[in-house]
Amino acid sequence: MALSECVPLQFEIGKSFDGVVITGPNTGGKTVTIKTVALNCMMAQCGLHVACKKAEICINSNFLCDIGDGQNISENLSTFSAHIVNVLEILRKVNRDSLVVMDELGSGTDPTEGMGIAIAILEELQKSGGLFLVTTHYPEVKQYADKKARIVNARMTFDKESLQPLYQLVIGEAGESCAFYIAGKMGMPEEMLKTAMKAAYGKEEISENLKQVVSKNHLEKRRVSGIQKRKRRNEAAQKALEFQLGDSVLVYPDKKIGIICKTANEKGVLRVQMADKKIWVNRKRIKLHVAAKKLYPDDYDFSVIFDSVKNRKLRHQMDRGKIIEEQITIDE
Repeated sequence: MALSECVPLQFEIGKSFDGVVITGPNTGGKTVTIKTVALNCMMAQCGLHVACKKAEICINSNFLCDIGDGQNISENLSTFSAHIVNVLEILRKVNRDSLVVMDELGSGTDPTEGMGIAIAILEELQKSGGLFLVTTHYPEVKQYADKKARIVNARMTFDKESLQPLYQLVIGEAGESCAFYIAGKMGMPEEMLKTAMKAAYGKEEISENLKQVVSKNHLEKRRVSGIQKRKRRNEAAQKALEFQLGDSVLVYPDKKIGIICKTANEKGVLRVQMADKKIWVNRKRIKLHVAAKKLYPDDYDFSVIFDSVKNRKLRHQMDRGKIIEEQITIDE
């Protein structure tokens, strides 16, 4: 789905139900949904045009929300503590004309205790008679909403084949977090997923669909890694071409001075004449000291520096057309 595509939100509350519990995958649009509803209600109450083709919106006495991470070191508040402080303040203010939105209800603490607190909060919200929208990942909260009058489940849709959120809200159905699918897509190995599956459900088996996700992701990572490696090699070779024959360079980490006697190969490795020997060195380990054009004339014969006296004499004789039986030794 293109990121520029807007998915319309169809939403209703206050007639057959007063509370909506929204579940579904991370990055699936749960938080955006509850923010969209609350903001449009506030805009209407302020006399602003709402972002809807058609809307029937009631008047609320107040808008109460708990969204985001309110941890505060200076006030000794953890994520969970900050949520509870905010939630308790909301429960003190809520009435039958309120609209309440809460994100990740009961999160930030032990899952079992967090689930219990989430249900207790829902009980208090329902007693108030107000309207409320909450998001959660707890399966027990989904079950609670399914059995409770005037509270309904809703889910954000998710395509397990493409592993893409569809950003559509379906009221009346509970959703899945799809954590294993998302983790597999992000690169978690199959063995780790099996361990997670066993810890969560007591079995190591993972679905064929999830195996395909992991395998496809692994192949894609290898492909991308190969492309990146080739790109880095090409970049290294390209940078190495900046050095010319005869350039004076500093060789790291000792910062010894040498002269380029052989330009870069495809791996970005050059040959450098040091004071007592020639060495192969990666382009990343050298830095230009003085460019060759500042040291030598354009037609300078570098064999004077890099070749032995014997080789230079033999080359000179060969250039004059003489047939010789000796060999020229190349120092590699």
